[in-house]
Amino acid sequence: MTGTPSAKAMSLSDQIIADIKANGPIGLDSYMAACLGDTDHGYYFGKDPFGADGDFTTAPEISGLFGEMCGLYLAHMFELAGTPTNAEIVELGPGRGTLMRDMRHVWDMVMPALSRLPVNLVETSPSLRKQQGRTLAPFEPVWHESLASCPDAPLFGIANEFFDALPVRQVVWRTKADTAENVDTAKGSWHHRLVGLDNDELCFVDGAELGADEHADIKLTLPEAPSEGMIAEICPTADDVIAALSSRIARRGGAFLIIDYGRNGNGGDSLQAVADHKPVDVFHQAGRADLSHWVDFAALSRCARNNGCRLIGPVPQGRFLMRIGLASRAEQAGAAADNEQRRALLAAVDRLTSPAQMGEVFKVALLVPDGEGTPPGFDEITMNGEDII
Repeated sequence: MTGTPSAKAMSLSDQIIADIKANGPIGLDSYMAACLGDTDHGYYFGKDPFGADGDFTTAPEISGLFGEMCGLYLAHMFELAGTPTNAEIVELGPGRGTLMRDMRHVWDMVMPALSRLPVNLVETSPSLRKQQGRTLAPFEPVWHESLASCPDAPLFGIANEFFDALPVRQVVWRTKADTAENVDTAKGSWHHRLVGLDNDELCFVDGAELGADEHADIKLTLPEAPSEGMIAEICPTADDVIAALSSRIARRGGAFLIIDYGRNGNGGDSLQAVADHKPVDVFHQAGRADLSHWVDFAALSRCARNNGCRLIGPVPQGRFLMRIGLASRAEQAGAAADNEQRRALLAAVDRLTSPAQMGEVFKVALLVPDGEGTPPGFDEITMNGEDII
């Protein structure tokens, strides 16, 4: 749908509508991939989506303390691994480069051996690459279209709000009825949920029933007792990324932080669109809004195990950050700040850790080689039988 003068002249919505008219409904993953990654009109190929002037604000943009704590944690994992000199740093979806900059800053102070390692950024957007280049110019990063071209070495890195933007598929449960009056909700089948047209407007439509092989491939992801209209999401691209990371880390070693909003199981119909910091319809001006979905950490964990690694967690972001010392670091930073700076610092910490903001909905997981033990931040701490921060 890209690359020709006529395609560039048409809006992305019009291109998708024309494609559906010509070839029939498309998968939700194809729609999402076009909206985010179309080289002419895709969301990440246009304006800067981050910050107050964009559509959403990520944790690294809220406070440099977030990057510092992530950097300290990876430094700890690097030390536990014996500080391998042949290791490589990898970040998936680096945004403006803010997170890597803040992590490198703390590595310069506490783990110089880590700060000297090559930095690899997996990023497809030319505009974001330019911003990352400006932010990270002193570190001479190397960009990659995918993880496949990253060096085969011990990997230490991070993916913050990366997996939620990978194209997702949806399936919908439809019950079978002998007659209009005799509907057996226990009998039915999963169907592909596609993007089609209703009076030339984009909408969801039911597709074909899943074949036996398709159902077998995703059986563990699906709810055990579906009911009419229930929706489930599958993200094969996420499995591909975890499989690639896990195979490297299982063979060569390393540790990889995954931070995203999601849950430890299928999120159902979690697809959402955001423009100008407000929710909008998912078919609102294709390519003009951010599309994302809840990450299924249970699915990521199964894929990691199948490829020789383990995914520790997930745990809530707020709990993780507080347990690895965010409160102490904020207090230290506040001691050298004026009153206004301290208020801003406290507000940022609250935004990162409060259950009412990012603290609960965002989760943290750690990908490491198969083994035993629970590293700091992921252990359970209880008082009077209740989990506490």
